[in-house]
Amino acid sequence: MMEYIRHTVNQNEAYPAGLYVALTDGSLYHASFVPGPDFVTSEKSWYQNGIASEDFMLGDVYFDEDSQSYVVGASGMLKNADGEIRGVAAADVYLDSISDIVADIQLEKTGGIFLVDTRTNTIIGHRDREMNGRLLSEFQGDMYAYAAEKIQSSTTGLSLYNGNTYIQVAQIPDSDWTAVAYVSRTEVLGDLLTLTGMMMSVSIAAIIIAILLIIILVRNIIGKPVRELSGVAAKIAEGELNQTIRHCSNDELGELADNFGLTVTRLRDYVDYINEISEKLQDISQGDLSFTLSHEYLGEFAKIKESLEAISWSLNDTLGQINTAANQVAEGSGYVSDGAQALSQGSMQQSDAVEQLASHINEVSDGIQKTAMGAKKARQISQDVRDHILESNSKMQHMNDAIQKISSKSAEIHSIIKTIEDIAFQTNILALNAAVEAARAGTAGKGFAVVADEVRSLASRSSEAAKNTTVLIDQTVEAVETGTNLAQDTAASMLEVVAQAEEVDKLIEGIATYSANQAAATEEVISGIDRISEVVQSNLATAEKSAAASEELSGQANMLKDLVSKFRLKER
Repeated sequence: MMEYIRHTVNQNEAYPAGLYVALTDGSLYHASFVPGPDFVTSEKSWYQNGIASEDFMLGDVYFDEDSQSYVVGASGMLKNADGEIRGVAAADVYLDSISDIVADIQLEKTGGIFLVDTRTNTIIGHRDREMNGRLLSEFQGDMYAYAAEKIQSSTTGLSLYNGNTYIQVAQIPDSDWTAVAYVSRTEVLGDLLTLTGMMMSVSIAAIIIAILLIIILVRNIIGKPVRELSGVAAKIAEGELNQTIRHCSNDELGELADNFGLTVTRLRDYVDYINEISEKLQDISQGDLSFTLSHEYLGEFAKIKESLEAISWSLNDTLGQINTAANQVAEGSGYVSDGAQALSQGSMQQSDAVEQLASHINEVSDGIQKTAMGAKKARQISQDVRDHILESNSKMQHMNDAIQKISSKSAEIHSIIKTIEDIAFQTNILALNAAVEAARAGTAGKGFAVVADEVRSLASRSSEAAKNTTVLIDQTVEAVETGTNLAQDTAASMLEVVAQAEEVDKLIEGIATYSANQAAATEEVISGIDRISEVVQSNLATAEKSAAASEELSGQANMLKDLVSKFRLKER
């Protein structure tokens, strides 16, 4: 196998590296390439394309570094004699050789063909080898960009680019290649234009010769009869219908002369038709629609007779209906005018009533607004009174606490006075004992007896003062208790007043809220009355316009009746 592969090297300019074979077991046989340990044959695109097709498949275009040329892989399935798949046979085809094939294709003088790899939009064959390997996307606004649009949209067939170049896109079978042919429209149509010019020249010459022959024939054969017929036709055109044609022959001109004579005779009848029609039209212009036609109209003039009679009956019906409609319109416009006048008067009265109602509601709204403001102010005053009562109640509580303290201190004083009374009693006893002892002592105890008398006198006064103080303190305690009870009663009354003030505050708050709601509702009512007033004013204006239009309509109906009365209609 290697000997055969080496034998294929440099045997063809299209693939100078020769063939190479990859077997299904992964082995590769190549004349100049030795695969490395990382080279996996089954992963290459040329192997996968070839193992799937019994025919040679063209693969992707790539740039070969060794030859510095663009190359495309061609591969196909390899089988043995028993039909068993052994692997893939492949070759690297140089695009320059493809360009040599493409360069030999000449369309006219400047046209040609180039090949494109559809998968990558790469030019793979062109008469200009510098174009090989370039992408169509590199070009903007020229023939190649136009071809790229056709290829991307899968549009094949012939089309005209920029009005001067024919472009034909075709898919190459069993490949992802597209062939694009281009040729100048001027070059393609040049030969056709030359042939067309020659044919036109010959046709013009033939027409001129035929015209000359016809002129000669007409002058020699039919000149005199035609001149006679032309003279008669000219006089008929001038209005002279009493003409006679003298030409007589058995050919087509004789037949034409006979028919022309019949035409002249018929024209005389047409003159009678025209005169009668003219008279009837004059009668119509004067308002007489009761006319009838006396002649028996033939040919196309029968249509005129039918049309005039139809017009007569149609105008009679139309004017009769117009007359009836005018009477009805005049009567109806009178009713409409009366109704519009009544509507206008009612609208004026309604407008006055709405204005009075709006005035009353405005007054009510002002009263409600003042009530709302008064309720708001009363609520504020009620809140202030409640705050003052609460403050007074707080002070009353403080006073009650002070009275309680006074009562407590009075009890302590009462205890102290009790102690003083006990001391005075003991002192009095001691003074009495001292006096007894002084009496026993005689003269030696006189001075001590005097002191004992003074002490007893002092104890008596202290006891008397303590009793008086006790009476006063008891009275003070009773007064304090009475004051405490009164303070508690006053505090309870103030709390009741506070509760009542809160209820009054709630009532005033409810009145204020209700008054505010009433004021808002009154504003809406005023707005609604304003809209009603606008509608009433609009109705009033409409009624006045309707009355004016009804009067105008009545006048137009009367004028229409006067116009219709000028026509004289047929009796039914």
